[in-house]
Amino acid sequence: MRRRSRKNNLPTQNLDSFLDILTNTVGVLMFVSLFITLITVQTGAIVKTPLVKKSQKQPHFFEINHNRVAYIDDKLVNSQLSQVLENLPSCNEPKPPSAIDESSYQDYLFQLQEYESCRQIMVEQIKSFQTETKFYQVRFVGQDSLLYVPKSEKIGDSMDELKQKDSNFTNLLKSMNPQTEYLAFIVRPDSFATFRAARKQAWDKGFDVGWEPHPQESPIVFGSSGRAIGVQ
Repeated sequence: MRRRSRKNNLPTQNLDSFLDILTNTVGVLMFVSLFITLITVQTGAIVKTPLVKKSQKQPHFFEINHNRVAYIDDKLVNSQLSQVLENLPSCNEPKPPSAIDESSYQDYLFQLQEYESCRQIMVEQIKSFQTETKFYQVRFVGQDSLLYVPKSEKIGDSMDELKQKDSNFTNLLKSMNPQTEYLAFIVRPDSFATFRAARKQAWDKGFDVGWEPHPQESPIVFGSSGRAIGVQ
């Protein structure tokens, strides 16, 4: 006698769809967990800067590194570079000959070679430009950028020296006009306490102040169009 087979009266379910939903949910949770972990790890390294506003005043740049304040003095460098540019040879590009004959063509080729040679001399003179400020050695890098290399780790004023009436920083503030100039600080991660002290001193003298954080080991490079740090 054959047994009567039981019928499964439970409704059929699409297990594939359920597994897809479960997989997506787990993936989202893993992403959220990873995101929270990254935020937690990086919270101590994030530096929030105030809102920036444009200014018609002229900036004076300072680096704050190893808890010392050093004047970059890019204006001195730009002045010296301008003198070099003024003394470069004049290179006049020749015009193609109006007459089509061998003599005119050969003359044009000769003038063109002279022009290219002159241009090459100009480029080499600009690339070889080097100078120095009180605290930095300066030279060209790349096509049109100036690299500022500190002369030592102890350039500029320390926290204690900032408080002195005859410090470099204090004397520089005396020579500047808060109505037409402002201070722009490039701040290394190890030097925020010194930055706050220098900023307060500048504020007390009526200066506007701008600043930006800069990685500890990254060099200071100004492009041909300068560097912009807005007032904050």
